[in-house]
Order: sequence, then C-alpha cells, then structure tokens
Amino acid sequence: MIRGFFLFDALGQKADTGAMIPALLASALLTSPPVIPSELTRAVAGLQVSDFESAKTDLNGDGRPEWLIYAQGEDWCGSGGCTLFVLTKRGRAFRVVSRTTISRPPIWRLTSKSHGWHDLAVWASGGGIARAHLSRLRFDGRRYPGNPSVPPAMPVSHPIGKLLIAH
Repeated sequence: MIRGFFLFDALGQKADTGAMIPALLASALLTSPPVIPSELTRAVAGLQVSDFESAKTDLNGDGRPEWLIYAQGEDWCGSGGCTLFVLTKRGRAFRVVSRTTISRPPIWRLTSKSHGWHDLAVWASGGGIARAHLSRLRFDGRRYPGNPSVPPAMPVSHPIGKLLIAH
C-alpha cells in the first residue's frame, strides 16, 4: 500500500508508508511500497486523480498484478466514502476494469473468486447506509460492482484474504 500524490504533469510523487493499522488488522503483513510504473502514472493522471492510495495484487491469476487506486479528495469522495478503481495492464497501457464509489478502507483481496478473479471487500458506511459493514465485491465477468451498499455486493463478516489498503 502506498499513498501517492501526483502532479498532472507527472513530475512529482510522494510515498508515505506511515499508516496506522488498527489492532484488529495488526496481523496483516504490509510490505514496502511498490514502485509505480510510468504507464500507471499516466493512467492515474488521465483519470484526473491527484490524491490516492494504491496497492498491487494479481486478481485474475495471470501472474501480472492489477492495481487498486483508492482515489481521494473532494472530486472523488462524499459522505459515503471515496472511489476505488481497479486497473489492469493491456499491452503497454492500463485500462480501468471497474470503478466502485462510496468505498472505505480496509480494502481486502479475498481468497474466494468469481469468474476467475479474486473477490474484493471494502468498508461501506455513511452516505445513508443504514448499517456500516464490510462488503464483498464479486467480479461478474466484466467488472466489480459500482456500489458496495446494494446488490450484487453483499456483507461479509470475517474476511479471509490479504489486506491491501489499511487506512
């Protein structure tokens, strides 16, 4: 997991690994920040995301990592949370697999899979959500759900998998 700040001309970036991890999640292993490829820098700048946290993980079992971009700032966040993008590399560029709004950390890659892709879990709260909960996002063959508070997303009480973004 890294926290990034990009200038739209991609001349600067900042990484911060000093995130506080709640005691419940302290057993999760967090590694040093991954190096962000220049192609991903361009893709994130193209989305006009300037403040974000990111994590890389192989979601579809092809041996190449997908990137989760948790976009932050007033353009990407509301009372229910912020926007989570999943990007995958195709050729020499990245494409957006999905965009899930009103998401909050912790963000998990679960051991369960749907259509060959790992399920994800995000915290869903605020923004009119009656009861805060961890929500499972299942890949439908094309994308993950766009909203973790309504079906096909579903609550999950005990995530089994890897913590990707803790903050």
